[in-house]
Amino acid sequence: MKEKLEHHHCLKFELIEFCKKNELCTQGNKIQLKERIEAFFYKREKNERSNALLKNKRRTIKKI
Repeated sequence: MKEKLEHHHCLKFELIEFCKKNELCTQGNKIQLKERIEAFFYKREKNERSNALLKNKRRTIKKI
């Protein structure tokens, strides 16, 4: 994700709009906004992986 956002050119107001839509803090410069958005995506990806692992564990547990 980080590579994608670094290579994508965004205007500051676009970053602010994304932050507003996702209930993130809108204060700071472009670099701070990009870092905040990257952390948002990292956290979301991490949660999705955790949920997928939990679903897999639930399938493998057999009731006795």
